[in-house]
Amino acid sequence: MKKPPFSPCRPTGLKVKLTEEEQERFRHSPTDNLEAYDAFLRGGEYYSRATQEANAQARRLFEHAIALDPQYAAAYALLGLTPWVEWMYQWSQNPQTLEQAFDLAQKAVDLDDSLPLAHMLLGRTYLAKKQLKRALAEAERALALDPNDADGYAHLAAILNLAGRPKEAIGSLEKAIRLNPHYPYWYLQH
Repeated sequence: MKKPPFSPCRPTGLKVKLTEEEQERFRHSPTDNLEAYDAFLRGGEYYSRATQEANAQARRLFEHAIALDPQYAAAYALLGLTPWVEWMYQWSQNPQTLEQAFDLAQKAVDLDDSLPLAHMLLGRTYLAKKQLKRALAEAERALALDPNDADGYAHLAAILNLAGRPKEAIGSLEKAIRLNPHYPYWYLQH
């Protein structure tokens, strides 16, 4: 019997074989609470606006997600980005702002050590504290967990540049731009 030609109306299946690690990743759901997930997604939308007011709204939504699911590691990681952004843009003069970002990143890692964003946030806080070896280790850990994270390579470039390794920094930034050709403005700051 002759196989019928491909038709976009007829569903076809991909013959893909997932590794054990990939299969495990799909088995693990970040949260079972849909309301927490909704708050997390809406918080991410506000966070991406990069304004002081939107950052504050993102913080409230991430806090709400955590109140609904206290084991939601990704919500802790994104919540940790809000004080980090406050510190970075100098919206907060409180010296504890960076420590708050660090504590939330550490909480996210404690809940899920396989979460790349949590390690990247730890790397960012170590970089801000001028602890370059630790910053580099966390950035490399994040990229080992997600080797297709364009933002991760851009952050690694910043760390490498400050560590006096500009050629490696340029290579990392080039990889970030290859992965995300519509990269945000801050990639070029590094």
